[in-house]
Formats: sequence, C-alpha cells, structure tokens
Amino acid sequence: MKPLWAPWRMEFILGEDKPEGCILCDKPAAGPDRHKDNLILVARPRAFVMMNRFPYTNGHLLVAPRAHVPAPAGLSPDDHVAL
Repeated sequence: MKPLWAPWRMEFILGEDKPEGCILCDKPAAGPDRHKDNLILVARPRAFVMMNRFPYTNGHLLVAPRAHVPAPAGLSPDDHVAL
C-alpha cells in the first residue's frame, strides 16, 4: 500500500486561521446566501450535504445530520429519514 500524499492540504493543516466552533452547525446556519462559499449543496432542517474542500477522491461528499449525538444510534427516526 502506498501512503497518501496530498501536499495541497498542508495550507489547511498548518494554517493558523482555522475556524472555531462547529462547522456542522456554523456553515449551514450562515444561511442560503453563503451556501456556495461554504460548499453546501443541499440544506434541510434536519440534515445537509456539503462538499469537502480538500477531498480524497472525486465526488467525495459529507451528508450530515444537524443533531449533535455521539453515535448514529442516537439519532431520532426523523433524522434517519432526513439522511
């Protein structure tokens, strides 16, 4: 197996201007006018779909619930449906 080397990620890894807070809350809450800048493709009340700024592969997406739970089993039935 070859190690993954992605030098374009170093700017993010070493950067001092990393965001504080929770991107899973803050990015969707910024509103629809900021979705393009925040790479959000779809936002719903219980879930959203976001592109990865530094993807490992083409088409890599994040589908996330808005609920903060420690494990998927803690999601409500409505959250599961939203995902």
